[in-house]
Amino acid sequence: MRLRVLSGSNVKEFDCKGGENLLGFLQEKGYVLSARCGGNGKCGKCRVRVMEGAFDGMRDGYVLSCMTSIAGDAAIEVFETEGGGLTKSIGERFCTDGEAGYGVALDIGTTTLAFALVDLATGEELEKYGVLNRQGGYGADVLSRIAAADQGKAPQLQASILEQTREALSHFCEKRGIARLKRLAVCGNTTMLHFFLGEDARGIGQYPFRAKFLHTVRKAGEALGLAVDEVVVLPSVAAYFGADAVVGGLVCDVESGVNLLADIGTNGEMLLHAGGKFLATSTAAGPCFEGANIECGTGGVVGAIDSVSLQSGSVAYTVIGGKEATGICGAGLIDAIAWMVRTGQIDETGAFADAGGKFRISERVYVSQADVRAFQLAKSAICAGLRVLLDTAGVTFEKLEHLYVAGGLGFYLDIANALEVGLFPKELADKIVVVGNTALAGTKQCLCSESRIAQAERLAAEAEYIDLSASPRFMEEYIENMNFGE
Repeated sequence: MRLRVLSGSNVKEFDCKGGENLLGFLQEKGYVLSARCGGNGKCGKCRVRVMEGAFDGMRDGYVLSCMTSIAGDAAIEVFETEGGGLTKSIGERFCTDGEAGYGVALDIGTTTLAFALVDLATGEELEKYGVLNRQGGYGADVLSRIAAADQGKAPQLQASILEQTREALSHFCEKRGIARLKRLAVCGNTTMLHFFLGEDARGIGQYPFRAKFLHTVRKAGEALGLAVDEVVVLPSVAAYFGADAVVGGLVCDVESGVNLLADIGTNGEMLLHAGGKFLATSTAAGPCFEGANIECGTGGVVGAIDSVSLQSGSVAYTVIGGKEATGICGAGLIDAIAWMVRTGQIDETGAFADAGGKFRISERVYVSQADVRAFQLAKSAICAGLRVLLDTAGVTFEKLEHLYVAGGLGFYLDIANALEVGLFPKELADKIVVVGNTALAGTKQCLCSESRIAQAERLAAEAEYIDLSASPRFMEEYIENMNFGE
């Protein structure tokens, strides 16, 4: 059988066998389709347009690729996701041992990958870029990907991230004329690091939530098929508190006082320093802030609406890359919901004034009732986690010096809107500092300095992890913070 695939202006033809799952076939051929539900037919984001031929489940000329099989000769159009990723941060410092050569820092996010090429001698960043994590085709969050690995797809999950890493290393070397890279330093949440190294992540996905490793791992690049002398995977604290938040704590220097870092992505990882001690926790915010379970949601990529406002009574918005709006990312969603609350389109419970209503931002992009509900669950989890962590440490709002907000949400965030919708306690309004991708910045420091790696290891070892699932106070705060308004 022959399958012709159109993606943008590119057309390719492939031989295929009858009965093959269409999504799986396209993934194997290198197409990057979003399948945030893990291929269970729920999110609708892996749909393709049928130009010729027929598939089971066709509707209005489209079919969900995850739910159909190839049955004969056909031609389809796929809609690949164009990656951007948030790679910006503030407060970066040079920290280097003065070693000659070049290295790469990698932040493996559930949604995006961020790479940076660095001069090891000076700590200078020469180039960086972000791309969507192709593992998104196996599910939006870590649990869905762990389930996919348990179903026999662990090799594909590792191969996916390693192939994207090879592409980045090759790009840097070819563009800069670098013969050989000395080191690759890697951070990410604990599950992503397990997939990167090909380790069994099943223990993370089931009680009592134990990771196979948390310590720093050093390997020769050739052991992973990477053209780099050494690979250093940085340390984590617990199954749901990864190296990304650990090195973020270094960048923000949380140890310098009574400070709290909130790294917000699919999980909300929080690190508090008070009384000479580190307390860490995480809350399952879900993939809402990265667009995964939002009907028109997307990550921080080209085409995503990243801010929403009202101008002269009409909705105005900005789009990453300045192109046509194709979706909305977390920062834009917060803005949109804040305006929905202000204008009375939703009430304090989150219900639309008009049954079945939608807040339409552009011709293609809107916020639905289901989106608002997903957002309420996520923002309540973050706010409740912050309150309980501070309470556990005996730190009042007045005593806290800074709340550093990092992660995929943490550079373009409108603080006033975030406070209005209840993402953060309003008592912390004057404490918030938006810092962007501290994970990548911290990994660059560890790439260039053994002392920074040692500092990360000490932080990870000393941090006491607080399990919010065992906290009655967390559930009380979670329920109390669900609504909008006072």
